[in-house]
Amino acid sequence: MTIVLVLLAAECTGPVRSYDVYASKAANTASKTASAVATAELTVRAATGGRMLGRTAAQTLAESAEDAGSTQGIFDAIQPPDRRSDQVRSELDDLLEQAVGTLEDLRTAARRGDLAGLERFGAPLPKLASELQDFAEAHR
Repeated sequence: MTIVLVLLAAECTGPVRSYDVYASKAANTASKTASAVATAELTVRAATGGRMLGRTAAQTLAESAEDAGSTQGIFDAIQPPDRRSDQVRSELDDLLEQAVGTLEDLRTAARRGDLAGLERFGAPLPKLASELQDFAEAHR
């Protein structure tokens, strides 16, 4: 029970009082989301290449979408402490919206067994992963 409480506390966000702390949280959010996007990219390649069962692909993509959506929700709950942080939030939110939307489209296509949809919706994944990683590096 103690471990669960510690993990839950780690996910909670307190007030952020400085740009540097906010930028660090934004970088961590971008990095976590890039990981979910990269997992989805590998899953799409495996599923469309016949190296992964549809049910497994659907589950993996659902988890990636859920992880990215949860990460976005946690970040969006943090109030930017200043105008400079507002710009960081705006830039990251644009990337998060693209990532979460793409992952949700992939989840739907996988559950429907739509391999063409996986290829189509999966096309922007490499660029999104790269942009998220670049964002994370720029704000560490």
